[in-house]
Amino acid sequence: MAASRFAARCAALAFGGLVTATDLLPPRLRYAYVHPVTRRLFRRSLPSLGPIAERRAPGEAAGTASAEPPLLTCAMVTGLIEVGGIGSVIEMLATALPGAGVGVLVLSTDDGPRAARLRARGVEVVACGTAEEAERVLRERAPDVIQLHGAPDHLEDAALASGLPLVPVLHNTEIHFTPARWRRFGDLLAHSHAAVAVSETVRAFHAAHVPEHLRSHILVVPNAALSAGPPSPEERRAARAALGRVLGADLGDAVVLASLIRYDSQKNASGLVSSFLAHVTDPSVRLVIAGDAWDWAELGRADAIRRSAADPARVGLLGQSDARTLLAAADVFILDSFFEGWPIAATEAAATGLPLVLADFGGARELVARDAGRSVLIPNPTGPADAVSDAAVARARRRTRHQPNAAELGAAVDAIASRSPEERRTHPTPAADLLAAMAAGHADVLAAAAAARDDVTRPIGRRA
Repeated sequence: MAASRFAARCAALAFGGLVTATDLLPPRLRYAYVHPVTRRLFRRSLPSLGPIAERRAPGEAAGTASAEPPLLTCAMVTGLIEVGGIGSVIEMLATALPGAGVGVLVLSTDDGPRAARLRARGVEVVACGTAEEAERVLRERAPDVIQLHGAPDHLEDAALASGLPLVPVLHNTEIHFTPARWRRFGDLLAHSHAAVAVSETVRAFHAAHVPEHLRSHILVVPNAALSAGPPSPEERRAARAALGRVLGADLGDAVVLASLIRYDSQKNASGLVSSFLAHVTDPSVRLVIAGDAWDWAELGRADAIRRSAADPARVGLLGQSDARTLLAAADVFILDSFFEGWPIAATEAAATGLPLVLADFGGARELVARDAGRSVLIPNPTGPADAVSDAAVARARRRTRHQPNAAELGAAVDAIASRSPEERRTHPTPAADLLAAMAAGHADVLAAAAAARDDVTRPIGRRA
């Protein structure tokens, strides 16, 4: 046992050195070169938690059909619709906006299961690999307004060239933007009717990087989540049994602390594992992290920290898993990311009735305020939340075992774990109400942009 723990500590140090070296490189080199190499070197199979029963996807019952013709049509232009939170937001909006009088067309750079789901609900999804393809689609479909959701440069250029009203949607605190990229964003904002930030933190972060006269163009519309609501007692029992089988443990009266993430530099899996093991004193609490492995060095480091603990079984690291099943099995949801825009996973967790422990990032304050009696906001693991940057994240990753919010994280988890099961779960605001409010907010901005079209937009051609 001592030998295996020593080996695990050595592995944690080795992975930590690799992570530190990687953080010294520009983001484009990390993602384009280092991560593919570490994937080849360290990739392994991970246990995963599947769905406990066949069920219709959340929101599918509502569909996108409307008895009335749409008042206007919006083209949502994005990059990879199948990946990450942006794809989830687009799916939510494409599902809900028709009910608010807005027809939807989606232009993306990829195609897959999410695109197929949207087509099944009557939403046109077109994969566009070039600016010319996107320009042709926009000419032929003639939407009234364009929403930009993290679109790559060539699709952003096509949207600008169309002369149609533009509404960029700001999904994250963009700590990797260079001065040139911020200038490009300022130029885009100057040619847009308005921009929608998904949280106040995201609005303030972007406003600090643009000229003062453009700051009022950025509005806030909070994200929602597609959710079937709280699990039934039968679903919860089945989900906990399924999770217990995956973990090889009898969960019994254990308090399951769940985190749905990507294993990458943003989500701080290693810091969460380390802080949990060092500062959560209640032995009944088990941490279960699940998600895609984008950075295998980060996953290797988190696993080595886990294995170096006196009781490594307290932490389970799963691969991509069924979110609904994990949330149904859980008692608390935690997210210790360095930065977020508005975390969809945390919003889904709140919709199932779970209390939240969230670091101070975009959307966290709003989500905790909705459930202030049970959920807890803790400091950001980089230090002051408004000072997060690429350099601050790199510093925090170097001190994974001593992040500044570790004690607060442990105290928050212990406090929630001490409550009765009835106190830990509640009946949240119906997810359908929050989704309708999100759709209405976006619809209002889109309608205003379309109405102002003749006054504020003009074809400007592609950027040089």
